[in-house]
Parts: sequence; structure tokens; C-alpha cells
Amino acid sequence: MIVPAFQPASAVQNTRTTFITYAIVWASYFVFFILIGILSTWFPELVSNEFQQDGILELLKKDPLRLIISAIIIAPIFEEIMFRGLLCPSHSELLLFMSAWMGFFFMLLTGGLDYPYLKMVGLAVVFVSSYYLFQLWFSKKSSESLRKWFHRYAGMLWVISSLVFGLVHIYNYVDSFLLNAALVVAIIPRILIGFAAGYLKLRTGVLVWPILLHFLNNAVAIGLMLFFEYWQTNPGSIFRC
Repeated sequence: MIVPAFQPASAVQNTRTTFITYAIVWASYFVFFILIGILSTWFPELVSNEFQQDGILELLKKDPLRLIISAIIIAPIFEEIMFRGLLCPSHSELLLFMSAWMGFFFMLLTGGLDYPYLKMVGLAVVFVSSYYLFQLWFSKKSSESLRKWFHRYAGMLWVISSLVFGLVHIYNYVDSFLLNAALVVAIIPRILIGFAAGYLKLRTGVLVWPILLHFLNNAVAIGLMLFFEYWQTNPGSIFRC
């Protein structure tokens, strides 16, 4: 597999590359859903109303602020560090990767607590403190051989991280892991955005740009959901003068 070569570029150039990549992602979404619409006439199992993002839809109605913070701010930062952090990582990115997973385990351990905003603060504290401790424990030289290995197998890690990124989003639709034709169709857009984010990491060399791409993708999706939710509850009010 051909891996995009890291190319030093200005912030303006990288911003342009990010927006072009985002446009290609949406073009891919468009083509994908047209194909699924055509194929579903012969294979109806590809589309099912059984699987909905119930948790997200419920949060949209009950606590949109929490959805905005978690989906547009927290998710792009943590998910990109967790899934793209090992693609040709620098020493600091390797430490960020470990710190993000410490935050993930904190969220798992506190999953039963019903204090979402307090948990967000706790996540930030665990992440920052873990990064500080990892800086003390691991020197740049100690991670050199490991980073070389990740650089050598960047292409393989790009594919694996994109697929795993898609698979974990199955939990948006079901409580326990399940895989069928309809769910595969549902997560393919996540796999596509995963490949695009990985491309940006390998092309630019830093995590900022895949995070920006992820932010744009989620912001547009949540923005559209909020728009249609408001339009359904207030029909016609958006277009009034």
C-alpha cells in the first residue's frame, strides 16, 4: 500500500489540504449512499430501520449542550489521538496516545456514574496528569526504537486503525457487539473518515489536521441533526421573517 509521504507545509497549505480532503469525504459519502440505495432494491437487508443511534438522538433532545461538547470537541480530540496517534508518531504523540487511552479507561470505570459534566472534567484531569507523568517516565531516546517500528509499518497501521475506528462505532447502534449487513453499511462512512484522517496524519505529520477534519465532520452532522430537530418541533418557524 502506498503511504502518503510527510510533506512540510505551512498552516495555510495544510488547512487547504484538510478542506479538500473533507470535500472528497463528502463526495465519497454521496456516491456511497447512492450505491446503497441502488443495491438495496436487490438486497433489502443492507438497509434496516432496526438500528438507530438512539443514544445520540436521546441526547439531542434532552441535553444538546452535552452532545455538542462530547461529539464536536471531546470526540475529535480523543478519538484522533487514540486511532491516529501511532501513525508515524513523534515522541510527544506517543505520550498523547497513551494518555488518551488512560482517559478512555477512566470513562469506562466511571460509566455507571450519572454526572456527565463532572466526568468530562475528570477525563481532562486524567489526560493531562497522565501526559505529565509519562513525560517524566519516558525519555525521547527510550521511545526511539518503538517509533521507528510504527514508522516502518505505517501503511498497515493506517488500514487497521481505520477499520477498528469504524467497528467501534457499531456501539452507536447496539449495546453489545453485533455485525450484519445493515451495520456494516452503517459504519462504512466511519471507515471512510478514518482513512481520510489517517491520510492527513501521514501527509502533514501532526495530529492537528485530522482532529480538524473530525471536528468539521461531526460539527456538520450534529448541526444538521439540531436543525432538523428544531424544524420538526417548530415547523415553518425557521423560514418566518
